Amino acid sequence: MVEPVKLWATGAPTSRHEYVAYIVFDVVLGCPYVWCTSEAEWAQHEGIKIQYGGKPYPAQGVEWIPACGLLEGTALTHPAQLAWSDADGPGVPGKGRLPFGVANPSSGRMDADWWSWVFWMTTRLEEYEASKSALDAMGRFQASASVAHQEGWLLRPEVEVRIRAWAATVGLSLGNSAYKVNPTIDVDSAYAYRHRSALRSIGATVKDMLHADATRLMERWRVLVTGQQDPYDTYEWLESIHAAHGLQARYFFLLSDRGPYDRPVHWNEPGMNVLVQHLTATATVGIHPGVASHNSRDAEQMKQEVSRLERLSNMPVHHARQHYLLQRAPSTWRRLESIGIQHDHSLGYADCIGFRAGMSRSFLAFDAMENRTLDLTIHPISAMDATLNRYMGLAPNQALDALEQLAREAKAVDGELTLLWHNETVSERNEWKGWRSVYEQVFERVC
Repeated sequence: MVEPVKLWATGAPTSRHEYVAYIVFDVVLGCPYVWCTSEAEWAQHEGIKIQYGGKPYPAQGVEWIPACGLLEGTALTHPAQLAWSDADGPGVPGKGRLPFGVANPSSGRMDADWWSWVFWMTTRLEEYEASKSALDAMGRFQASASVAHQEGWLLRPEVEVRIRAWAATVGLSLGNSAYKVNPTIDVDSAYAYRHRSALRSIGATVKDMLHADATRLMERWRVLVTGQQDPYDTYEWLESIHAAHGLQARYFFLLSDRGPYDRPVHWNEPGMNVLVQHLTATATVGIHPGVASHNSRDAEQMKQEVSRLERLSNMPVHHARQHYLLQRAPSTWRRLESIGIQHDHSLGYADCIGFRAGMSRSFLAFDAMENRTLDLTIHPISAMDATLNRYMGLAPNQALDALEQLAREAKAVDGELTLLWHNETVSERNEWKGWRSVYEQVFERVC
C-alpha cells in the first residue's frame, strides 16, 4: 500500500488549498495524500511531506512551496501574478518561468508559487476580469490573449507536465492512468434538407432561386424528391470509423428555438426522434445549449432544451457542450450545475487548438467567487474541426500533423485527447471538401 503524502499549510487549509491538492494528487498524479491537522503530526511523518507557505522547514525531506497569498484569501486576482519566477532551478517545477513568483531571500532567486499557478489555470481565473480586447465578437476569451499562448504552453497540457516534473524530483510514484482518445460530435443541424417543415423548405427553395443557387436547388430536389441521402446524414459513416478503432463517441444535439445563431432541425420532427434513438444504441448523447439560452438571464431556456433531449432519448441528460463553445467562468458553470448537468465539454478555444486550462484530463470545476468546488466535471477539448480549418487556415494534411503533435503531448502525460467534430464537416461540401479524409485518418495517427 502506498503511503500518503502529508500536507501542511501555515494556517488551516482553505477551500483553494484543498482544490489545488485535489488537482495535483487526485487528478494528475493519482496518489493518496492527507492534510495534517497539526504541525507536530506533519513533522513526525517519515515519508514525503509538503509544506505550503511560511518559511522553509529546516528538517530534511520536506518539500517546501512558497505562498504568494492567492490561496489564503478570496481575491480574484493578485499583484503577484505580475511577478515571474526564474526560468529554472530548484524552486521551479519543470522548465521555463511561471507567474506567481516569490522572492527567496536566502538564495536571491524567484521561486514559483506553482500551486497558485495551478489554481489560476484550472479555475480559469485568468478570464474572470478579462479586458474587452481579449474577447472576440461573441464575447469569447481568445487563445491569443492567454498567458499560455504568449508563453508557448498552449499546445501542451502544461499543468500536467509541470506537476509530473515536480513529482519526479521528489520521488513520487504515479498512479495507474492510460492515454485515451475521446471523439465527440456536435450536431448543430442534423440534416441539410430532410425533416424540415414544408413552409421552411418552400422558403429555402425560394431563397435559392433568388440567389440563383442551382447547386443547392438540384441537391434539395435529389434529397427530397428522388431519395438521395441528405449530405449532413453522415452518422453511419462516423459510427463505422469509431467502431473500427474501438471508440465510443458522444453526440451533442442543438435543440434550441431557432434564432440568429441557432438553426437546428426542429426537435419535434419525427426524424429527430429516430436519429437520437438510433445513435444511443452505439454512442452516448448530450445537450448542445444554444446561444440564446446561454445568454439569457435565467436558466429556463436551457432547462427546456435539456427536457427536449430527455424526451427524445428516454433517459436523463447530464452532459453538455455550449454552442460556439460559449462560456463565462464561473457563471456558465453555475448555471449548468443548477439545472442538473454534471459534465461540461466546452473548455477549448475557438481560435486555436490546445489545452485551455493546461489540462487534458477531466476535473471538477471551481467557483473562485464563491470559493467552492462545483458538482460539475470539466472535460477539456484539445481540438475542433472549425478551429483547424476556419480559424487557423490549415490544409487537411497540416491539420493531421497538428493533431498528431497534440496527441504526442497528451501521451507524454498519460492524458486524454478530445476531438470536437461536426456531422456536416465530413460531408465533402463547400469549405469542407477534402476534410472527410482527415477524420478517416486521424485515429490511425493519434490512437
